Amino acid sequence: MLQHFKHLYGDSTRDEAMRRFGFTAAASESIAGASHSFVYDCERGGRRYVLKVTHTGHRKPSEALGELEFIDFLADGGIPAPRAVRSLSGSLIEAIAPADADADEGNFIAVAYEKADGALVDWLAWTPRMFEQWGDLIGSMHALTKGYQPSEARIRRRFWHQDTDWNTGADVYRERPRFRDKARRTRDWLLTLPTDSDCFGLIHSDLHQWNFFYHDGRILPFDFDNTHYDWFISDFTTIIINALSCQQHHYKRGEYDHWTAGKPMDAAAFLDYFMTPFMEGYRQRNRLDAVWMRRLPAFLNRHWLTFLTDALRDPEFALLDAHAQAANFPWRTLPQLHSEVMNDFWSQFTFDKYA
Repeated sequence: MLQHFKHLYGDSTRDEAMRRFGFTAAASESIAGASHSFVYDCERGGRRYVLKVTHTGHRKPSEALGELEFIDFLADGGIPAPRAVRSLSGSLIEAIAPADADADEGNFIAVAYEKADGALVDWLAWTPRMFEQWGDLIGSMHALTKGYQPSEARIRRRFWHQDTDWNTGADVYRERPRFRDKARRTRDWLLTLPTDSDCFGLIHSDLHQWNFFYHDGRILPFDFDNTHYDWFISDFTTIIINALSCQQHHYKRGEYDHWTAGKPMDAAAFLDYFMTPFMEGYRQRNRLDAVWMRRLPAFLNRHWLTFLTDALRDPEFALLDAHAQAANFPWRTLPQLHSEVMNDFWSQFTFDKYA
């Protein structure tokens, strides 16, 4: 997404956002890895904060307000989420016009959050206890979100079917008829599923291992940018795909001390090692009907489909050679990913026993 508005962004926009929040940057460069926003580690009055600057082509101000309200709702309910921070003028959002740009090219918006304590969990440090805490956190968030209603209709976060991934008339689908049909069948199946509060609500949707810190024995979540209304089981898919893909990457390299305390584990063995404590933690806070665990492979396939859609939309990725495409997460080439999507790669795994 950044490539769509990167040409409009410059140091003057960053500096103006810093000024409005009264921040001093710990570094002038955006934190690496952010894909939708420019993100900075900042300081104000001796305390650390995170400043995020994105374009209205990615998030409207009302959508950003919905994210901030939900984060504060979770924090009020005991979730260790980073609260929203107001600018010097008392605003939650600051709109900044790009320098030397036409008015119809949109604005940048800046928001800020408390900076979470701690750090990312090292590949070598994962334990079943951490997996259990991960499940506990997701379960707590799902239980709490059942009681959430946005204060205004205009700040309600989007629903899953409003995502551009399901616009099957877009070029990425129109140019690939079989892929388009696959997306349509997936969407039509999803539209048959129940959406009551026991299984559906506002979810984080992106709580993989790079979106939380670990501190004093607690998992501290952040980056709620992708928060939207979806089935609770969808929160599992990002976590499982990221954990298993990373663990298997290390396993195939012979790095058995990564994620598994030195025990060699193929995909099936690692899923059991991970899911057993993860679900023990989840069930302490929330319960899902057993049918959702039977549907989990289909939701994983759905997530894989949207991952491929994003990859196909990126013209720079398509130009990379096979080695370069497979050099980073999820360590697949486009043809490999396409084949796995069309053949329902995740259906080889079952999750019934974790219900």
